[in-house]
Amino acid sequence: MFLFGILAMLVVGAGWCIFGYLMGEAPKRKFDVTGFLMICTLIEFFASLLIALLQGIPAATAAGWMIAAGSLVACGIVNYFQLDFMSRAMQNGPNGIIWTVAQSGFVFPFAMGTVLFCVPLSWCRSAGFVLILAGLVIFGVSGDNRVSGKWKGWALAAFFATGVSQCLSNLPSYYAQAEAITPMWRTAAFSLGLFLGCLLIRFGNIPELFRHSGELLKRGDARVMALIGGGSNLLFSFLFLYPGMNALAKANAGAIAYPLMVCSCLIVFELYSIIFLREKRSIWQISALLCCLAGTVGICFK
Repeated sequence: MFLFGILAMLVVGAGWCIFGYLMGEAPKRKFDVTGFLMICTLIEFFASLLIALLQGIPAATAAGWMIAAGSLVACGIVNYFQLDFMSRAMQNGPNGIIWTVAQSGFVFPFAMGTVLFCVPLSWCRSAGFVLILAGLVIFGVSGDNRVSGKWKGWALAAFFATGVSQCLSNLPSYYAQAEAITPMWRTAAFSLGLFLGCLLIRFGNIPELFRHSGELLKRGDARVMALIGGGSNLLFSFLFLYPGMNALAKANAGAIAYPLMVCSCLIVFELYSIIFLREKRSIWQISALLCCLAGTVGICFK
């Protein structure tokens, strides 16, 4: 189970690149980004809810439902605000550093696992954690830092929102009461939270948001991209994300879930950029990639 948990987190981290690509492509195609994300979210919500109902309602206690559903709905809401904060920061500041600051939020669930749930912290795991964090920092400071502006407050807000979101996502895996809540029900709760986040961020003009979403649904490219976004997230959540978190928590290693996912995402995206986009990398960026690879190996050891 421990090995499955590690592999599952690596697969989910790599899968983030799919959604990251879509969210980067959406503005280029003049999509209303919130409207596009809302369509993806609703596809994921209704599909996961239908499958969950066909599977049956889990025989969980009220406490189990509260922990799992409550945490994941809140996680979805906070996760949307994290995306918005990071987007605002990136419009005014150095994207590499801002990405690093936001992704460094994985220190929150790591600390939560070690401090609150007594996940053992071996020397190898500690060294791996430090290496991944070092890789993130090097990626950030080695990017294009020529942009200036009032971005630091938004970047700091994204950092805290990322940490809170990841803690809420990981929390149900630590409680036996929530174990009966299946991955599909958890996925439905998370996507419901994302939908609520879309509404809250555009609370002052919700009719316009639905109008933009309706216009997007008329476009074939938007429909295809939304199906890919919602479908891929649904698939990864069902097969890997929540089962993998449960497996790591049972192996008393839940704290390493998000460090593994963040590291995998960085490595896969860097390799994609270098191999397929033929982008050039400095010696510092190559060093950062090696730090992430070494860190991934380190945190897998008990």
